[in-house]
Amino acid sequence: MEDWRRIDIDAFDPDSGRLVPEDLAPPNLKSVNAGEIESKISQLRSAATSGDFATALQLVTNEPPYSADEVTKSRYFEAVLSALTQVRQAEIANLVKQLSPAQTDVLIKYLYKGMSVPEGQKQGGILLSWFEKVTQNTGVAPVVRYLSDRRTV
Repeated sequence: MEDWRRIDIDAFDPDSGRLVPEDLAPPNLKSVNAGEIESKISQLRSAATSGDFATALQLVTNEPPYSADEVTKSRYFEAVLSALTQVRQAEIANLVKQLSPAQTDVLIKYLYKGMSVPEGQKQGGILLSWFEKVTQNTGVAPVVRYLSDRRTV
């Protein structure tokens, strides 16, 4: 016992090592099914193709599918990325000003996800423009909240 700092205390705990990703998920997430997401995707695409980007951005940032499975999240993200990249550079600042702080946090999550996947990296300039306008409008607070939030989009 003279080298007590090297004792693995987890070996003595019968419940250690049984942590699964579901245990790390925040509580009280509203469960969504694929049908709800598909209808939201169709609304998002129709708003974006008609040029109503304010409505599209509201759809994107209100109630994101945190509790959906990864396949559903990726399908929704493709629609979000498509909507974000259709907006002209001059309109981005006005759209960002219309968002609440909670909506800005969700937008930052989608921007970071977009910059981390190859599909989004192809549109990197547009996503960086969105990021620039958000940080000019709100500062770095949404980035800090993104880094500390366990919910993923």
